[in-house]
Amino acid sequence: MEIDFYEEFPTQKNLEKLRLIRFKTKLFVASKSIKEFKSLEKQITKIKKNITVAYWPIIKNSYWISPFSNTRDLIELFRELEKIDNQILIDLEMPRNKIMIGKNLFSFFKNKKLIKRFMEKNKERITTAQPIESIFSKYIQIRGQNFNVKTEKSFMWYSSMLPNKLNNLIRKRLPKVKNKSNYSVSLGTITYGVHENEPILKPESLEKDLRFVKQAGFKKVIIFRLGGLNKDYMKVINKFKG
Repeated sequence: MEIDFYEEFPTQKNLEKLRLIRFKTKLFVASKSIKEFKSLEKQITKIKKNITVAYWPIIKNSYWISPFSNTRDLIELFRELEKIDNQILIDLEMPRNKIMIGKNLFSFFKNKKLIKRFMEKNKERITTAQPIESIFSKYIQIRGQNFNVKTEKSFMWYSSMLPNKLNNLIRKRLPKVKNKSNYSVSLGTITYGVHENEPILKPESLEKDLRFVKQAGFKKVIIFRLGGLNKDYMKVINKFKG
């Protein structure tokens, strides 16, 4: 399996965890600007040469990219992204500031068109993070995230954050996904994210999820996130690399 990683907080301490990885990988690095990303890219390649560094843009005001983001923020972001040729993560989630949902309700369809237009133009270099709930129906509308653009898509299945009943339903449905080569599965969380309270997936549970995803027929996973790596997690991950 191909095993890649997210890093939401690219501090020196977190990036140094790359030294634990002995295989070729991709790192999706959260950054607030291209300038910041390019600086981090140089820093990362000094730590590990055999790596692809992808840009995970953090959009101002809403944090994640959403039809409820400010229209001006989306336009500025997409203009900026056209200036680089790196691979990009489009993380489609609701704004952290929920006030923006009401504020931009009437801009929803305009913003969705802006996002879709950018994704269609750049689909060859985009990975789209999408909610795991979307596996239950190809027509399902999850927070305005059904864009029907043929990008690489990653189902965010963070089993540590979900109740057992839902995890069991997901395990029944994931193997039925068609054209698995177009998808990856995001697993975690092996350390906290921006909410700072995410339940942590133990190494033995990560191994269970990795084994299931591999048996289900997926060839790629993305682990959230690099900063949580340690020798115990790497012992598990190395069993599935290759």
